[in-house]
Amino acid sequence: MLLKSQRAAPTGRNALRRIRVGAIFSTLLSSGPLARTDLAQLTGYSPSAVTGIVQDLSDAGYLRELGQQESTGGRRRTLFELNRSSVTVAVVGFSASKVWCSLVDLDGFRLDFQEHDFDPSHPVESIAETVTAVHGRAQIRPVHIVIALPGVVTNDGSLALAPAFGPMAHLRLAEELEANTGLPTTVENDVNLIALGERCSGAGNGVDDLVLIHVDDGIGATIITGGEVLEGASRSAGEIGFLPQSLQAKPQGEHGDYETRWNAQGIQKLGAQNSLSLRTEDVIGSLCQSVAPQAGELLTEVLQAWAFAAIVCICIVNPSRVIFSGHAVHLDESARAELREMVQRSAPSYTDVVFAELGSTGILHGAIAKVLKAPEKLFTEAAS
Repeated sequence: MLLKSQRAAPTGRNALRRIRVGAIFSTLLSSGPLARTDLAQLTGYSPSAVTGIVQDLSDAGYLRELGQQESTGGRRRTLFELNRSSVTVAVVGFSASKVWCSLVDLDGFRLDFQEHDFDPSHPVESIAETVTAVHGRAQIRPVHIVIALPGVVTNDGSLALAPAFGPMAHLRLAEELEANTGLPTTVENDVNLIALGERCSGAGNGVDDLVLIHVDDGIGATIITGGEVLEGASRSAGEIGFLPQSLQAKPQGEHGDYETRWNAQGIQKLGAQNSLSLRTEDVIGSLCQSVAPQAGELLTEVLQAWAFAAIVCICIVNPSRVIFSGHAVHLDESARAELREMVQRSAPSYTDVVFAELGSTGILHGAIAKVLKAPEKLFTEAAS
């Protein structure tokens, strides 16, 4: 367990200061760099209150001077910006039978990494052990944990469709981990974080309406509309792995028929049935490289299946861009062009089709984008 700080209950004065600190951080994030007089005007606080807080935050390393603003007569004004290296977040994810933790700053730069075996019978302890190892040696201790969950977090905070967690799938992971580590914790679907990362710093940069389709051990989609992730009534929007393979739908368990057939493992099995030996670490790349006739036939089936999922999403939400990520990025240029043509030929409206750019760092950038949805809370946690 991490050492928990013993904070006194906030007085009215302390609470007011936290609100002001949060407002200054939020304003600098959205509009900075700014001078103190600009901050006072935008936040509505008095110049003296802003000056005192800015000085304290600068002394603590959370703000830094950027230089002086050109004057139109009168005193030159000093500009301040957020020091995005002054706050770190612990990002936790899962790979096969492992749990990993990356320490990242607010630019998504990875400062440290730790990986341990994941014990599904003791998931909270497994995660806490990994976070504690990173926390213990960090020069700048993380103020928040983001869990990239291969599953769904329901409205009440419990887990669903999370096979990696076995019979513990319905635990309230955020609450349990906060109690164990003392750190505020956010649990978010891993594909949602990849989509947020690509929208912030990758193939979807600046696009407000997009769909990301991720192919890995499963197949999932994230729908971003108006710049926000579409979650649905039970936060299960985008579970395209459960698309029916025929007009006769079947009862489902933890995996849908569609993703079982067209995820990386399913494609590898289809290859084996056609006498193709596809590398586990690069199923799609080895399929594209094979010169066997049956490899070309299987690749066409794969592209048709993935295009089908994209077309379904386009018909429903009308995005301006579809991003393929995960194993789909291993398609060669010819296969990418064929997939793009399949989608655009059959979709009801033109949609740009691209491929993810951030690779394994997409989750890290997405985690930062997630916590910065409430910057005043994150920075107030740090400054407290």
